[in-house]
Amino acid sequence: MKKGDRMRSLSFFSVIFSIFVCFFGAMGCSSAKTFDLAAIKDFARKHSPLLMTYQEDINIQAGEKNIVRSTLFPTIDTKGSYSRYKLKHGVIEGVFGEEQLPSKERFAWDVTFNFVAFSFGKDYFNYKSSQKFLRSKEVSFNWAWQNLSFQLSKIYYSILTIDKTITATKTNIKSLKALEEEIRQKVRVGKLPEVDALKVEVELSKSIDDLSKLETLKEELSGELKRLMGFNFNTSLELSDRSIKKIEKKSFKLEQLLSQAYANRDDLKSLKFSLDGVRYQIKSVKASYLPEIELRAIYAEQAPGTSDFVTDGSAGVVIAMPIFDGFLRKAQIEKFSAQEQKIVYSIMDKQLQIEKEVKTAFKNYQETLVRIKSTERSMRHAKEVLRIEKLKYKLGRTTINFVLEAESALLSASSLFYKAYYDNYIAIENIKLATGTLE
Repeated sequence: MKKGDRMRSLSFFSVIFSIFVCFFGAMGCSSAKTFDLAAIKDFARKHSPLLMTYQEDINIQAGEKNIVRSTLFPTIDTKGSYSRYKLKHGVIEGVFGEEQLPSKERFAWDVTFNFVAFSFGKDYFNYKSSQKFLRSKEVSFNWAWQNLSFQLSKIYYSILTIDKTITATKTNIKSLKALEEEIRQKVRVGKLPEVDALKVEVELSKSIDDLSKLETLKEELSGELKRLMGFNFNTSLELSDRSIKKIEKKSFKLEQLLSQAYANRDDLKSLKFSLDGVRYQIKSVKASYLPEIELRAIYAEQAPGTSDFVTDGSAGVVIAMPIFDGFLRKAQIEKFSAQEQKIVYSIMDKQLQIEKEVKTAFKNYQETLVRIKSTERSMRHAKEVLRIEKLKYKLGRTTINFVLEAESALLSASSLFYKAYYDNYIAIENIKLATGTLE
């Protein structure tokens, strides 16, 4: 084999080997997927197991509605039969005179028609009740989605906060390592005491430990984010960052927020639809105290085994009047009335809860604005103090304690600023959730 052919052969087998490794070791070849908040919510809307369970509740109630709807339509049945009689079986029904013979065969076929023409709205009220319960499930799904959307936002911004804090911690560690190396050199030549190096070493160990805890927390939050999203891919989930920019104060008015909440909250709507559904159930039971008018008809064909078919049929109106049912309907009305009152109390409680949530969300948003302003100022001040303390330490005008305190103060100020900054985004999402306008 020529040298060029051998090289091409090796190249070919290298490609095949890479494909083989990639196929059987997907974890090694898979690349991370990067999501922004919109992509996270879009993915969760399609794949979240939590939303799927709510969707199945809707499907179950839709099936119940269709079952109840069937009572509004007529029923049509057909059946056929073949019978062979002997004298020992007794008299053959519908056969007279000489036809009463042993081993008599009979054929029959009929069609029956039944339709409840009028029941004072009993079946109609049942159907309306099922419609209202279906609407209750549908708006419950919307509310579940808004809550999920908020949780996704909260975790997303929390992870970004941790990322920024991790970056600040790594900067702190890098600075402490540089300081430690500088002090170690001076300790060797007797310019500084060994205790200074020890203090920096201890502070460095604390920072490394803090970094480990932050990374563990990030992993935990990422796992929870995947669970809520329904993210089952064997890849890591990377989040796209948002550049830090100046926060613009939004103009919210508490009275308008409360009005929006009462009008838009789907959990409140769900309760109101359920209330309507129970009230229709009560109407249906009360209507069952009144007569029911049913239309019935039958068309039949029957014949002995040796004769022609004989046509028979009937049609009529049946009026059924309930007299006594063992107090069944009375008990049903009492049950549904108790359910009605329970939902009324739930609506009252929900309105109070909405008021509390709106006011809390509004207060949290205002608080984040104050925190951003104060922590941003503290962070700038901490950077300047650290710069000065490092300079003074190099000139021998201060001790290592002040430098370490300045390093720690800068890290704390940075962490508090990033938390306040991203808490502002969470607070805005929380206001939208509280007012039912998140999605």
